[in-house]
Amino acid sequence: MPEGCPTLTRPEVTRDAAPYLEGELHALMVAADGTPRGADGALRSRVEELVEFARARGMKRVGVAFCVSLLREAQRLGEILRGAGLEAYLTCCRVGAIDYAEIGLPKAHPERFAAICNPVAQGKLLNEAGVELVVQVGLCIGHDLVLQEVCDAPVTTLVVKDRVFDHQPVLALRPRKPSEP
Repeated sequence: MPEGCPTLTRPEVTRDAAPYLEGELHALMVAADGTPRGADGALRSRVEELVEFARARGMKRVGVAFCVSLLREAQRLGEILRGAGLEAYLTCCRVGAIDYAEIGLPKAHPERFAAICNPVAQGKLLNEAGVELVVQVGLCIGHDLVLQEVCDAPVTTLVVKDRVFDHQPVLALRPRKPSEP
């Protein structure tokens, strides 16, 4: 372990297994531990893990809060969830069609209508639907945080918005080849 690693410097925090031994945290950890591999031992995709996690937790209703730019992917996720016997509730970021100007945000073209994302409405609609888990698909940074604040159900992220790296922000963290800027 590197010098200064919290495992060495803060064992009273890092070595405390007690929170995981009972109750909801234990149940979450058991379900999470069973998701990476199928019965045959093969690794599952994140979407497959999501389905397995929901099933392991006995969930029936899954909400999908998605960015309009990922409409097709969100619709496909809804199909996959329904095919797995789960109810899928999809809500687009632009729900409500609130103009940027209505909340005091600048617009590139003030004379034209431009809908802003509405994570508050997304969360409220998913709450009303009684979803037991919310899946974020490509919400903007900040909007994802608002959604998490509003939702009654736990929120997990399937796709993180990254306009440069086609929604794969990990690419920004990997070493670049010498010929790349």
